[in-house]
Amino acid sequence: MKQIFSILLGFLPWIAFAAISGPSMFRLDAAIIAALALVLLTGLTQLAKGFILTWGSLLFFGMNLVLVVCLKNMWVINNLDILSHATLAAIAWLSIFMGKPFVLQYAQQTVPPERQTSPAFFKICRTLSMMWGVVFVITTLMSTAKTYCHLADGAGYQAVSISLIALGLWLNHWYPKYVHSRSNN
Repeated sequence: MKQIFSILLGFLPWIAFAAISGPSMFRLDAAIIAALALVLLTGLTQLAKGFILTWGSLLFFGMNLVLVVCLKNMWVINNLDILSHATLAAIAWLSIFMGKPFVLQYAQQTVPPERQTSPAFFKICRTLSMMWGVVFVITTLMSTAKTYCHLADGAGYQAVSISLIALGLWLNHWYPKYVHSRSNN
């Protein structure tokens, strides 16, 4: 359970951003500022340790502070949903290609050290990071379809997106236990 709370904390700025942002510029500005504040308030230790998700979040919300809040760049504003999902997908896949799956950094904080030396530990973290990468690629494609093809209404899109994120959190909890139970048999 600690691992889910740990990774949920990493996603907290994104969750706040999604919950606060709305149809007005005031809400969008407030969401960006709140998300950036959450990155800084909850992620100082993670930033110091080089957590890829936290650094990616800082860069994304910092850039949006400038481009959206200060400059009111309409292209960014109109594509912010796509850009946010694409950024999360890029963070997940970049961390894998760098050999530091972002889930690994959270797991190292919550998994006992003796389990971290298991050969399966890194593979589990890489698989979970890949799973998150797939979830975020799917949500990016869905957001693109919603924005440019008008293929999904807002409520249906939101329901599927939230379901995918919930599935990701559940897999983050279930998959390590599944691998460990199979290795013990």
